[in-house]
Amino acid sequence: MEELDEPPDKSHGIGGTPLLRSRSLKSLVGCRHLYLKLEGSNPTGSQKDRAAVACLDEARKGGYDSLAIATCGNFGASFAYFAPLHGIRAHVYIPSSYCGERVREIAGYGAHIHLVEGTYEDAVELASREARKNGWYDANPGVEQNTKASLRGYASIALEIYGDLGYAPDVVAVPVGNGTTLSGIYHGFRMLHDEGVSDGIPRMVAASTAHDNPIVRSFLSGRRVIEDLSPSEIKETALNEPLVSWHSFDGQLALDALWESEGWAVPLPDQEMAYYSELLASSEGLSVLPASASALAALKRVSEEEMFEDVSCVAVLTARRPRSLRGILEGAH
Repeated sequence: MEELDEPPDKSHGIGGTPLLRSRSLKSLVGCRHLYLKLEGSNPTGSQKDRAAVACLDEARKGGYDSLAIATCGNFGASFAYFAPLHGIRAHVYIPSSYCGERVREIAGYGAHIHLVEGTYEDAVELASREARKNGWYDANPGVEQNTKASLRGYASIALEIYGDLGYAPDVVAVPVGNGTTLSGIYHGFRMLHDEGVSDGIPRMVAASTAHDNPIVRSFLSGRRVIEDLSPSEIKETALNEPLVSWHSFDGQLALDALWESEGWAVPLPDQEMAYYSELLASSEGLSVLPASASALAALKRVSEEEMFEDVSCVAVLTARRPRSLRGILEGAH
């Protein structure tokens, strides 16, 4: 990855999210020093706020008054919430099969919603095409300018973890869909190391769904170059939707980060993610989306193989759980 400038300071209430030491779960997970980074504390409830504002800054610098973004929920909510603060109108493209609480929230923020027949990847393609046609800013993943901006935004997570701990942890687990969040966090730690601030770089853990993701599949197959999956190979559910993908737009960056850090990739079934979501609620009082709780589940899996002893581990819990998910969670058990 190329070098990037240091991420901008906290703004709009973004960042500065809590890093909690978990004493109740450390024995279960197998990490003596276990920390939880709570990205659900961002204004719209996920780490996506960091990337959305970074991309909106790019749009504003370019003189755009409208943008197009495809989403299945969290990213669209971030853009819908922050776009008016930047004087920009958000056009949010959503697969028509999604009709949850996030969609109503996006509409409530005043964004213009476009329903798309097909998958998330289809929505990205249409949103990008409409942006070009209408002269809007294309805020979608896979666009180089957005990738750079998002990496800057997510690198701030690494800087905050280092600032709170005073050192770089040994292992950092991150939920993986498109791969941008893991890539940005890794890059932030690498910047700290390259600048002589920290002594080490964490080994990264990509937590994702067992119903498939090309980053995880490529890594576990020993590939250095990411390969797309066939759309027929994935199985999307209400719980794995943030993670499942046949094409990860920033997947090569994430795959590179796993190899460079000598990390791991862990595919997880829905039931396991749901279990850790409920465990975080009962043991720590944290309301965490099952897909986000995958980071904790992945640490447990890796620690069973590696026999972690005196190591420090951070699970990045990327999004809080909406109230409407309770019935779905009960059905997953």
